[in-house]
Order: sequence, then C-alpha cells, then structure tokens
Amino acid sequence: MRKINHLNTNKEKRTFFQWLNFLIPYFYTAGITLIISWMVIASILIGFNILNENPKAFFLQNENTSPTNASGTAFSIIVQPFVESNFNQIIFRGIFLLFIWLLLFLTIPVAFKRLKRFKFLNLEFEVDNIEQAAIETVEISGTKARLMAYFTGDDASGRALDFLSQSTIDFKEVLEYFLAETQLGYKNHPINGVFTYKIYNGTAPEKLHVLVEESKESGESAVYNKIDEDNLWKKSYLILYFPYNHTEYITVIESYSYSFDILDKYLFELLHKTISKNLENIEYMVALTNNDEDTSVENS
Repeated sequence: MRKINHLNTNKEKRTFFQWLNFLIPYFYTAGITLIISWMVIASILIGFNILNENPKAFFLQNENTSPTNASGTAFSIIVQPFVESNFNQIIFRGIFLLFIWLLLFLTIPVAFKRLKRFKFLNLEFEVDNIEQAAIETVEISGTKARLMAYFTGDDASGRALDFLSQSTIDFKEVLEYFLAETQLGYKNHPINGVFTYKIYNGTAPEKLHVLVEESKESGESAVYNKIDEDNLWKKSYLILYFPYNHTEYITVIESYSYSFDILDKYLFELLHKTISKNLENIEYMVALTNNDEDTSVENS
C-alpha cells in the first residue's frame, strides 16, 4: 500500500517579497500621515507661541519684520518676509518631504513589479508586454490540461490500485494523494500557484457554509476569490461537495496568493469524478475475481 507524506508539504508559506509587496501601501500611507501630522502639529505649536508672545502678530504681519528701508531690494521687501515665515517654512519642508516620499515609492516598487514603459517625469521603466502575458496564459492553460489528461490516464488508474487493501480502497486517502501531486504541479512554473487543501467528512467550518451549500446545490465547484489579491491576511477558496459511497466529502482548496479560475474548477471536479470512477472499476474487478475464485473452489 502506498504511503503518503503530504502533511509537511500541505502548508502555504508567504514569501518575504509577498509580504513586502503587501506592506508597501501601508508604509506609504503611514509616511504621508506622519508628514502631514508633523506639519499640523508644528503649525499649532508655532501658533500658540505667537498667541502667547504677540497675539496681534497671529493675525497681522509683525511690524518688526516689515522692511521700512525705501532703498531695500525687491527680494528684501517681498520675498524675504515670505520665506522667513515659520509657517511657510513648515509648509515648504512638508511639501519637499512629501515629494521625496512620493518619488521613493514610485521607484522602489518597480523592482517588485513587471511593468511596461512606466514614465514619471523623465524616468522610464521597461516591463513585460501584452504578448508575453498572452504566452504565459497559454502555458498555464496547457499545464492544467496536461494535469487533466494525467488524471484520466492509465497511469493515474494504476496508482489508485496501489491503495487497494482487503478488497476496498479509501476514497479520501486516494484523493489526498492526487491533491498532493496537483499541489506540486501548481507550485512549479508556469502556474506558480501555491495552495493548501483539506478534506472534511460531512461538515466544514461554519465560515464556508455558503460556499458548501452552493456547491451542493449546483453539483459543481464553488469559487470565492478575494477582491484584493495582494492582501496576505485573506484567502481565496475553491470548495467542492462530493458524495461517494454514502459518505459526504467536502474538499477545501485555499490560497493566500493564488486566484482560482474556471479551469481550476473543471480540474478539481474532474479529479474527484475520475477517482470515483477508477475506484468503482477496481472494486468491481476485485469482486469479480473473488467470485471466480470462490466458484473454482466450490467446483474443485
């Protein structure tokens, strides 16, 4: 009987770059909030100081800062008081810091994203094109099609036979084995999709109740993909309710980073149906063999 070691591999790990890509918007927002908060707090403190020292100067220009020399240059008369104002200096510094912060987060994330001719001011960044994306889509679809062909082939049927024990085969054990193989196939190029799986008998977690009922009513896989694909706290789900031999099985496929499509639905549905058919054929052949042996023993 084939032994399966899937427990150590059936765990989705989120990489450092995934976390970095997920946290960048929060760092960006936190930096902007910090800069604006500094501008507001500094302006309030300056305002309190002016109110305590010279309340009139809070609303009117201080006479001591107004140039009275008729021979003063235009800079000293107009620009200098404006530049030397504490309020204006805070505004200028804040705008400068915001510009640097904006520029920083426009350039750094490019190292983690694949873009095409993204342009900011005089800077231009090269990235993937539409043709390359189309090629990757075809490769992904082809890989899933090969997995489907493998499930329905003689090789998969022969592997299911290895689980035969005392004229019966445990459906859940065979399903776990092929889910583990599918998991490895998805993890590699070109799919690069990481997921984990769980098989429940009869009942699944309450949070999945709606998806389980949807699959039960339709007889097909139910898919829920999270709205924000970069959110590493939430998962996407593919749920399939599948009754076999008077037992209800609920297969839960979940992922932090992979979004399921219609080919995934067909693939996992085909996997369950093929395993069911193969096990029924194997058990039927075993039953016929045992009957023939019993008949031979009686005739002898």
